[in-house]
Amino acid sequence: MVAPHEPPTWSLGAALATIVATWGAGATSQQPDAAKVAAAAEKWVTSDQVSREHLDLTVTVMVAEPKLGIDWLAAQLPSADKAPELPRSKGVHGLCTHCVLEFLRRRHESGVVFAGQYDDLRRLQPFVGKMLFGLLLETPEWFPTTHRVRLVPALRDVQPTLPDAQTLEATIAIADNAAIEPEDLRRALAAMLWQWGRKQHAQAFIDALQKASSEGDAEERVNTMLELADLHYQLREYKTSANAHRAAQALASSTKVELRPNAWYASACVHALIGDVERGMAALEKCASMHAAPHLDESLRLKRSLFESDPEIALLRKDERFAGILELAFGKAKSDKAGGR
Repeated sequence: MVAPHEPPTWSLGAALATIVATWGAGATSQQPDAAKVAAAAEKWVTSDQVSREHLDLTVTVMVAEPKLGIDWLAAQLPSADKAPELPRSKGVHGLCTHCVLEFLRRRHESGVVFAGQYDDLRRLQPFVGKMLFGLLLETPEWFPTTHRVRLVPALRDVQPTLPDAQTLEATIAIADNAAIEPEDLRRALAAMLWQWGRKQHAQAFIDALQKASSEGDAEERVNTMLELADLHYQLREYKTSANAHRAAQALASSTKVELRPNAWYASACVHALIGDVERGMAALEKCASMHAAPHLDESLRLKRSLFESDPEIALLRKDERFAGILELAFGKAKSDKAGGR
């Protein structure tokens, strides 16, 4: 079995062309998409499972249309879990691991963040929960430790309630280990613990940020208030996050501190999530106006696709003013070179 890793990005067209050449056109070109996925998966699990290229190509086909890949895996996992020692079962488990990692990678790189974006993976429970917790709590050498924070949003969606006592204890140990563990991971875990009803870890971060927001120069205070707004967003306390954004904006205005486009976009998101269309549109227009400035650093620009598809601002897209804001930010020609939020 090929050792797990984060699969590289492959061209789907090239992948399918290779599969056609290697396996025969009958396995792909003349069959419905679901049949293509099944053919690719079956070819892998019935192979000797040693070819990295074969695995990567299979994963590419499986995640090209994630629902179909998850359909196939969800149907195979029960029998694989009952007899994990069988070669086919090992192939199913290995393929599931790689597909989930690629699914997470693509979602992360899309720049779109929203509660429930990994809900589809619940169909792969209990395997996917055990896998993700294993990577988080007993990180193998092949998995980058800096990527552990990327696991947390998926874990929050597939494990919305308290896990077993041992898993909970190990999660708390990481969240408490300020001497070794990075703050972004600890803060993400604090948000997950908050979701599970264990609020003391996140509250400690809230208290520290509230104290820091009254210290330092104006820019430092504004940035701290934006951190607080983001933390409340992670906690899914959207009304509190919106209030924190407005406080940061007021301070920034009175002290002549310029906010970045992503701060205005984040404000638009949380206001949309609480149904405040007017404040949401105002924040989105501020973001768009900054995009319209020719001198804006490219690294600060957001993706057009973020405006067009982010479910968190779906309410704002229904507003008749949205089209004008989109054109203000990006013009009529589509260009998607920049990052997400």
